[in-house]
Amino acid sequence: MSDRPTRLRIFGKEEATTRAGEPPPAGAPAENPYWLDEEPAPHPDPAKGCVRRGLCCRSSPGWFAPGEVEQAAELAGLTPDAFVRSRLVVDEVEVDGERVFAFAPVKLDRLGRPAWPTGSRVDALYRMLRGVCVFFDGGGCRIYAARPFECRAYVCTGPSRDDASHEAIGRLWRDHAGAERQ
Repeated sequence: MSDRPTRLRIFGKEEATTRAGEPPPAGAPAENPYWLDEEPAPHPDPAKGCVRRGLCCRSSPGWFAPGEVEQAAELAGLTPDAFVRSRLVVDEVEVDGERVFAFAPVKLDRLGRPAWPTGSRVDALYRMLRGVCVFFDGGGCRIYAARPFECRAYVCTGPSRDDASHEAIGRLWRDHAGAERQ
Protein backbone atom coordinates (compact mmCIF):
# COMPACT_ATOMS: atom_id res chain seq x y z
CA MET A 1 0.00 0.00 0.00
CA SER A 2 1.28 3.45 -0.86
CA ASP A 3 2.11 6.02 1.85
CA ARG A 4 0.50 8.72 -0.26
CA PRO A 5 -3.02 9.77 0.71
CA THR A 6 -5.81 8.62 -1.55
CA ARG A 7 -7.93 11.36 -3.07
CA LEU A 8 -11.66 10.70 -3.24
CA ARG A 9 -14.38 12.73 -4.85
CA ILE A 10 -17.34 12.96 -2.44
CA PHE A 11 -20.41 14.89 -3.58
CA GLY A 12 -18.31 16.74 -6.11
CA LYS A 13 -15.63 17.75 -3.59
CA GLU A 14 -12.21 16.14 -3.53
CA GLU A 15 -11.08 14.93 -0.09
CA ALA A 16 -7.80 13.39 1.06
CA THR A 17 -7.98 10.12 2.95
CA THR A 18 -5.32 8.22 4.88
CA ARG A 19 -5.08 4.96 6.75
CA ALA A 20 -6.65 4.97 10.22
CA GLY A 21 -4.56 6.64 12.88
CA GLU A 22 -2.42 8.67 10.48
CA PRO A 23 -2.59 12.46 10.46
CA PRO A 24 -4.09 14.01 7.35
CA PRO A 25 -1.64 15.36 4.79
CA ALA A 26 -0.73 19.04 4.79
CA GLY A 27 -3.55 21.11 3.40
CA ALA A 28 -6.21 18.43 3.96
CA PRO A 29 -9.09 19.20 6.31
CA ALA A 30 -8.45 17.91 9.83
CA GLU A 31 -12.03 16.65 10.24
CA ASN A 32 -14.50 14.99 7.96
CA PRO A 33 -16.71 17.89 6.79
CA TYR A 34 -19.77 15.61 6.77
CA TRP A 35 -19.44 15.00 10.52
CA LEU A 36 -19.13 18.62 11.61
CA ASP A 37 -22.78 18.75 12.70
CA GLU A 38 -22.06 15.76 14.95
CA GLU A 39 -19.29 17.63 16.81
CA PRO A 40 -20.90 20.55 18.62
CA ALA A 41 -18.91 23.44 19.96
CA PRO A 42 -18.42 23.33 23.72
CA HIS A 43 -21.12 24.96 25.84
CA PRO A 44 -20.22 28.65 26.30
CA ASP A 45 -21.17 28.73 29.99
CA PRO A 46 -22.65 25.61 31.63
CA ALA A 47 -23.84 27.72 34.58
CA LYS A 48 -26.37 29.36 32.23
CA GLY A 49 -28.11 26.06 31.45
CA CYS A 50 -30.00 26.07 28.15
CA VAL A 51 -28.70 28.61 25.67
CA ARG A 52 -30.83 27.23 22.81
CA ARG A 53 -28.02 25.62 20.79
CA GLY A 54 -30.47 22.95 19.64
CA LEU A 55 -28.28 19.93 20.31
CA CYS A 56 -31.20 18.00 21.79
CA CYS A 57 -33.49 19.24 18.99
CA ARG A 58 -31.18 17.73 16.37
CA SER A 59 -31.13 14.24 17.81
CA SER A 60 -34.53 13.27 19.18
CA PRO A 61 -37.60 15.44 19.86
CA GLY A 62 -39.13 15.55 23.34
CA TRP A 63 -42.50 14.12 24.30
CA PHE A 64 -45.58 16.17 25.13
CA ALA A 65 -47.42 15.72 28.43
CA PRO A 66 -51.24 15.68 28.56
CA GLY A 67 -52.80 19.06 27.68
CA GLU A 68 -49.72 20.45 25.93
CA VAL A 69 -50.61 19.52 22.35
CA GLU A 70 -53.55 21.91 22.48
CA GLN A 71 -51.30 24.81 23.60
CA ALA A 72 -48.70 24.08 20.91
CA ALA A 73 -51.42 23.76 18.25
CA GLU A 74 -52.83 27.15 19.24
CA LEU A 75 -49.37 28.71 19.04
CA ALA A 76 -48.93 27.18 15.57
CA GLY A 77 -52.35 28.47 14.48
CA LEU A 78 -53.81 24.99 13.96
CA THR A 79 -56.55 22.88 15.47
CA PRO A 80 -55.20 20.11 17.72
CA ASP A 81 -56.32 17.50 15.17
CA ALA A 82 -54.53 19.26 12.28
CA PHE A 83 -51.47 19.76 14.46
CA VAL A 84 -51.24 16.05 15.31
CA ARG A 85 -51.87 14.94 11.73
CA SER A 86 -49.24 17.30 10.28
CA ARG A 87 -46.46 17.50 12.87
CA LEU A 88 -46.65 14.74 15.49
CA VAL A 89 -46.29 10.99 15.84
CA VAL A 90 -47.58 8.66 18.54
CA ASP A 91 -44.89 6.88 20.53
CA GLU A 92 -45.26 4.39 23.34
CA VAL A 93 -43.62 3.28 26.55
CA GLU A 94 -44.34 0.51 29.02
CA VAL A 95 -45.43 1.72 32.46
CA ASP A 96 -45.98 -0.92 35.12
CA GLY A 97 -46.62 -3.58 32.47
CA GLU A 98 -49.08 -1.43 30.52
CA ARG A 99 -48.52 0.16 27.08
CA VAL A 100 -49.00 3.91 27.27
CA PHE A 101 -49.07 6.24 24.27
CA ALA A 102 -47.77 9.82 24.03
CA PHE A 103 -47.41 12.47 21.35
CA ALA A 104 -43.99 13.57 20.09
CA PRO A 105 -42.86 15.89 17.29
CA VAL A 106 -41.94 13.97 14.17
CA LYS A 107 -38.24 13.64 13.32
CA LEU A 108 -37.15 14.99 9.96
CA ASP A 109 -34.89 13.04 7.65
CA ARG A 110 -31.72 14.49 6.13
CA LEU A 111 -33.77 16.08 3.35
CA GLY A 112 -36.10 17.84 5.80
CA ARG A 113 -39.05 15.50 5.24
CA PRO A 114 -40.90 13.65 8.00
CA ALA A 115 -39.03 10.42 8.73
CA TRP A 116 -42.34 8.72 9.56
CA PRO A 117 -45.97 9.34 8.54
CA THR A 118 -47.31 12.06 10.83
CA GLY A 119 -50.31 11.23 12.98
CA SER A 120 -49.37 7.56 13.16
CA ARG A 121 -47.74 5.23 15.68
CA VAL A 122 -43.98 4.73 15.44
CA ASP A 123 -42.01 1.52 15.88
CA ALA A 124 -38.71 0.49 17.46
CA LEU A 125 -36.73 1.36 14.31
CA TYR A 126 -38.04 4.93 14.35
CA ARG A 127 -37.02 5.26 18.01
CA MET A 128 -33.43 4.41 17.10
CA LEU A 129 -33.23 6.95 14.27
CA ARG A 130 -31.69 10.31 14.93
CA GLY A 131 -33.56 13.17 13.37
CA VAL A 132 -34.15 16.88 13.70
CA CYS A 133 -37.35 17.91 15.45
CA VAL A 134 -39.95 19.30 13.06
CA PHE A 135 -40.09 22.49 15.17
CA PHE A 136 -36.34 23.22 15.12
CA ASP A 137 -35.44 25.87 12.55
CA GLY A 138 -31.68 26.17 13.11
CA GLY A 139 -32.04 29.16 15.38
CA GLY A 140 -34.22 27.54 17.99
CA CYS A 141 -37.64 26.07 18.60
CA ARG A 142 -40.57 27.57 16.67
CA ILE A 143 -42.93 26.58 19.50
CA TYR A 144 -40.56 27.38 22.38
CA ALA A 145 -43.32 29.00 24.48
CA ALA A 146 -45.34 25.74 24.23
CA ARG A 147 -42.53 23.22 23.79
CA PRO A 148 -43.05 19.64 25.01
CA PHE A 149 -42.70 18.72 28.69
CA GLU A 150 -39.58 16.65 28.02
CA CYS A 151 -37.91 19.64 26.33
CA ARG A 152 -38.81 21.98 29.18
CA ALA A 153 -37.44 19.55 31.75
CA TYR A 154 -34.21 18.78 29.87
CA VAL A 155 -31.03 20.73 30.68
CA CYS A 156 -28.00 19.68 28.64
CA THR A 157 -25.61 20.76 31.38
CA GLY A 158 -27.37 18.87 34.18
CA PRO A 159 -27.17 15.23 35.22
CA SER A 160 -29.34 12.92 33.11
CA ARG A 161 -31.07 11.61 36.25
CA ASP A 162 -32.80 15.02 36.48
CA ASP A 163 -34.30 14.75 32.97
CA ALA A 164 -37.90 13.65 32.43
CA SER A 165 -37.87 10.03 31.30
CA HIS A 166 -40.31 8.59 28.81
CA GLU A 167 -41.58 6.37 31.61
CA ALA A 168 -42.32 9.44 33.77
CA ILE A 169 -44.15 11.10 30.88
CA GLY A 170 -45.98 7.83 30.23
CA ARG A 171 -47.16 7.87 33.86
CA LEU A 172 -48.59 11.36 33.29
CA TRP A 173 -50.51 10.10 30.25
CA ARG A 174 -51.71 6.97 32.06
CA ASP A 175 -52.86 8.95 35.09
CA HIS A 176 -54.56 11.53 32.86
CA ALA A 177 -56.45 8.82 30.96
CA GLY A 178 -57.48 7.21 34.26
CA ALA A 179 -58.78 10.52 35.63
CA GLU A 180 -60.83 11.14 32.47
CA ARG A 181 -62.47 7.70 32.74
CA GLN A 182 -63.71 8.44 36.27
